[in-house]
Amino acid sequence: MKTTVRISIFLITTGALLYSQNPDVKTREMTLQDCVLQALKKNLDIIVLSYNPEISEESVREAKGKFYPQLTFQYQNEDRNQLGAWGVEGTNYTVKGSQFYMAFNQYIPTGGEISLDFFNSTTDSTQALLSLNPHYYSYLRFNIKQPLFKDFGPKIARWQIKKAENQRQISSLDLKATVSQKIFEVDQAYWNLVYAMESLKVNEISLNNSRLQLEKTQKAYKMGLKSAVDLISAETEVANWENSVLSSRYQVDAYELALKKLLNFPTEGPESDIRIFPSEKPEIKKATLSEREALDTALSHRPEMGRIQTEINSSQLDIGYYKNQVKPQLDVNFFLSYPGQSGIRYQYLNDNPFTGIIVDTIEGSRADSIKDIINLKYPNWQIRFDLSLPLQNIFSRAELARAKLQHEQNKAEREKTETMIRFEIKEIFKELRHNEQRIESSTEYRKLMEKKLEAETQKFNLGLVGSEWLFSYQRELASARANEIKALIDYKISLAKLGKILGINVEDKNLDFVF
Repeated sequence: MKTTVRISIFLITTGALLYSQNPDVKTREMTLQDCVLQALKKNLDIIVLSYNPEISEESVREAKGKFYPQLTFQYQNEDRNQLGAWGVEGTNYTVKGSQFYMAFNQYIPTGGEISLDFFNSTTDSTQALLSLNPHYYSYLRFNIKQPLFKDFGPKIARWQIKKAENQRQISSLDLKATVSQKIFEVDQAYWNLVYAMESLKVNEISLNNSRLQLEKTQKAYKMGLKSAVDLISAETEVANWENSVLSSRYQVDAYELALKKLLNFPTEGPESDIRIFPSEKPEIKKATLSEREALDTALSHRPEMGRIQTEINSSQLDIGYYKNQVKPQLDVNFFLSYPGQSGIRYQYLNDNPFTGIIVDTIEGSRADSIKDIINLKYPNWQIRFDLSLPLQNIFSRAELARAKLQHEQNKAEREKTETMIRFEIKEIFKELRHNEQRIESSTEYRKLMEKKLEAETQKFNLGLVGSEWLFSYQRELASARANEIKALIDYKISLAKLGKILGINVEDKNLDFVF
């Protein structure tokens, strides 16, 4: 394993030569974290989804708004000419007056509502036979309305708030799921590009070696030490590796383009020609957790599990709410009021207003009517019960039935998701073990091929074997090196997939701030 890492480090540190052949090509070294951050910053899917938690937060605020107190103010001023309906009061008379009203309403957690309102008015009229004119009237009234069955209790009162909070949680989990998937895609594209560059480097080294071998064969041919067949074999070997280098360069371009697409690189302008050079080394850190630990982690961290559990909680809330809604509507209303009245009171002769003779007046003001309230002079109370039967809900129970079905469906979805995660855990652990074995076997095979090629080269130099035999060993060594790098990169991608399956790659990348 250590030898593998040394070879990979060597190839990566020399990989910059891929782009150094053209001095006009600009390169940008990027770590995996750099790529992840750029992909998340510029990804339009994530930008769109990032608004959902904020929108849901505003829905929570809106739902909580019913618990905010409500203040009402009204003012009215009037001047009316009224036709008399009774001859004694006059054929027509005028009414001038003003009214002021103020109310405070508050929804309470038990599902009820309390209110406190104040009213004050003055009336001045030319109507006959009035005992108070101008007339000042005020009252202070307290009212509490409390449902006893339907709409009773904190759970029902906060139902909309909890639903909105659950939707906010779902929006955040959906965003996390998208971010987690994007992180894995960037991981995969990044290491695929590393593999393509490593493979290109291996093929370029093999091409250089074949060219050196061709030069030696050409000199030996001129000296009569090598045959024309040996010369053709050397030339064919160079052509073969030139073709392999071309294919590898195309693969590098393809993987680089795939990574640029994830990073939203511009397709036009100066930056579009910048070449990405991955600066990360594929160092291997084996997964140390067991399958049981991995399963527990996935079940508690996967956004899908969090989402379905939140939906189960919401459907449970719906069941409780709609069970309450089929109950009878029985409300108790309690009123407590204190009126006040004042004005200029007229005393008629023999207490008979029909005489039209005023013998005395008692002065009163608007303030006097308010003093009556302050002194609680005229207490009044009332209690009322209102009963209504929601027959549609009682008999159909459609909403309740739908909520129960939705709850059962959500539980089935949770079981399905858990089963899927269990299979994913088993598959990824098999994949990790397989790639670990590939790394060990490909490393051992590459070491043996290096020794074998060294021995065959000595035989070739002594004329004991032909060039075709030597070239076949060179190709096998290059293939062994490429397979070793492939095993190493596949293990890195498997580790990235493990992080996604466990639902922890967002935290591993220190991206908690996104949420």
